[in-house]
Formats: sequence, C-alpha cells, structure tokens
Amino acid sequence: MQIRFWGVRGSTPTPEPRNARYGGNTSCLEVRLANGALIILDCGSGMRGLGKSLQNEFGKKPINASLFLTHFHWDHIQGIPFFQPLYQRGNQFMFHSVLRTDSGLKEVIEGQMANPYFPVNMGVMAAQRHFSNLDGTPINVEGATLRSAALNHPQGCVGYRIDADGGAFVLATDNEPGSPVHDKALRELAQDADLLVYDGQYTPEQLAGEKKGWGHSSWMEGVRIAKECNVKNLILFHHDPESDDAFVDGLVTQAQQEFPNTWGANEGLTISLPAGTISHPMAIGGSERRIDRRYHVELPLRATWRDANGNECEADGLARDISRTGIFFVVPTAIDAAEPVQLELVLPDEITHCGEMRIKLVARTIRQESVGDGLREDTRGVAVAASLEGRGDDPPLPLK
Repeated sequence: MQIRFWGVRGSTPTPEPRNARYGGNTSCLEVRLANGALIILDCGSGMRGLGKSLQNEFGKKPINASLFLTHFHWDHIQGIPFFQPLYQRGNQFMFHSVLRTDSGLKEVIEGQMANPYFPVNMGVMAAQRHFSNLDGTPINVEGATLRSAALNHPQGCVGYRIDADGGAFVLATDNEPGSPVHDKALRELAQDADLLVYDGQYTPEQLAGEKKGWGHSSWMEGVRIAKECNVKNLILFHHDPESDDAFVDGLVTQAQQEFPNTWGANEGLTISLPAGTISHPMAIGGSERRIDRRYHVELPLRATWRDANGNECEADGLARDISRTGIFFVVPTAIDAAEPVQLELVLPDEITHCGEMRIKLVARTIRQESVGDGLREDTRGVAVAASLEGRGDDPPLPLK
C-alpha cells in the first residue's frame, strides 16, 4: 500500500513562497493498493494536481476510484470541481462518507457547484458518479478493509483506517481532543497502525487558549496517541494557514523529541506500507519556483556531530541535493538534531577543474526520514534535510 500527499494544508489554500516546502493545497491523499486499486481520501484543492497526474498516467484508459470524505467543510471538498477526470467519459467514481446532514450525499457534494457558486453544475461531468452513505461498519474496498470513527469537530467529521497489503494506515484530521467518546473511538481506530496521519494544526498553547473549540489538535496530542496506541510512524497534517515552513519545522522538531518517528506532511511525500519507506523525501530547497536554485549532486560526505552526552560521532554518506541555504544528504544513522553538524564534502575535478577539493560546511538538521534507498542497494539509510549556517573555519583545500 502506498500513500501520497497531494494537499496538506488546513482551512484555506495558501499558495505562498513561505509555504513552498510543505505546500499550500488543502487536504487530499492518494492511496494505491498492490492490486492497483485507487482510493482517494478527501477532496481539497490538492485534488486538482492529483487529477492531472492521473490523466497523464492513464491517458485514454478509464480511471476508477473510491473517494472517502472526512466531512464537508470547504477545505475538504473544494477540489472536486477542478478534478479533470470527473469530466472524462468512461471514468467511474464512488463517493463515500458518513453523512451527518439532512441532505443526501449527492446533494451535499454537488451543492458547491450550484448557481451562483460555480459557472456550471455537476451535470457537465461525463464520468459516472455513485454515492454511498457509510454507517460506521467496516467495508471492503477492492481487497482493503476500511473502517471509520467519529471525530470531535464542528458539524462532525470521521477518521478512516485502511488495512491492506499487510499494512495499516489511519487518517485522523480535524479532531479536537477532550471528548471522552471521540478520544476512545480514535484510539481504537489507531491501535497498532503503521502510519497515523494526524491533525497538528495548532500548538498546545493555542489549543488551550484562543483556538479551543475550533475542532483541531496539536503535535502533542498526536504524539500522545501514537505512544498509547503503539503507532509506528506519525505524520503531522492539516497545517494552519498562518504556519509557514519554519513554524511547521518547529512543531515537527518538538514532536520528534517525544516521538522520533514523526514527520510533517508535505506535498509529494510518498510512503509505502508496511515497511514505512519514504520514497519521495522532502526537498530542502522548496518548490521549483524558488529563486534559490538547487543542484542535484551525488558527492561523498562526512558528517560530524556531538550526541546528547557530548560524545563526538561521525558518519560517511552522500550529499544528494544542495543549494545556497540548504543541503540534503543520506547517512547510515540518525543525527542528533539538537546539535550543529559539521559537513565535509569532496568536490571532484569535474566540478572544480583544478583537482579534487575538500570543503567544510556547518549545518543544522531540519528533519530526518528513514529511506529505503540507503548508501547501498541492500541497506537502509537516514535522509537528512539541513539548513546551512556557514562554512567551516578552513577555506576549501585541494586534495593531494
């Protein structure tokens, strides 16, 4: 089972440079099963990019998918009118949700395209569309078992768990802790999951203060659930519109100190279960629109840092992506994120045109992710995204 993130933002899209690394599109996830079945969770603005990707992949072949909505707030449905496969004849889509309104599921979904909210209605969509109201009992979706649980959110929301291909994945967004009934239901849903994608929109301080009652959660509650329920990996999701990349970095770092297998959801992140392999780790340079140009390289690298006890540690690895302000590299072991890292790179003659040259850099870890493509084909590695804080004390030295 493979999960890909197309939209990770909450409340409203924020296509701004300050959010370039994590992304500004709202909630949408793609799930692919080993048998090729396609499941889509939530239909926020990230759904537009998913639609373009599917069209490029399938071409003229029909696209069949099961779509599951957590609830009907704008940031979770606003991508539907811009999902191009819905306009293509021969495609089939089954919409599912635990409906908590007096209207039917079809009417609720199509309502956002009614006059005067959209220039055309859903009748122009040539794909076949079907609608199914879930009642909370587990269902089989092309070989996957899907369960839902009610979450604590204004007007209602549900979390989903997918068990398939030997892995278990839970999406629990738009949830505010503190309701005993909902807290219990969520923990039952998350028990022993390989991956929990959880609402980390607010800080614990915001949640206890001005954001109380808004229906969202924090990294601290996500960590608490992960620990209590034997979750293997935690992804913080539904980032607040006001939280830029640096702010989300801070939330992730705090969570990692309590639960190391924590990451922040970013657009394009792809995770394979049950192994937990991250095949598309976050690029430290942001989107391709950044002025700060990134260079894709593969250079020998030595990292040196001190652990929590003050002991000096070293690891040989490979630099794979570098820019003026950041570096992305792979080493065999995790690095103490609290300490600066001394990096030593060897530039070949093909780059310097004056012989091999050694340069030293000082970096600070932003995040680390376990990856399947380690330093050799038969090993795993740790991918590290770090910000560059300057050069080492020594100028570049030619190697003899």
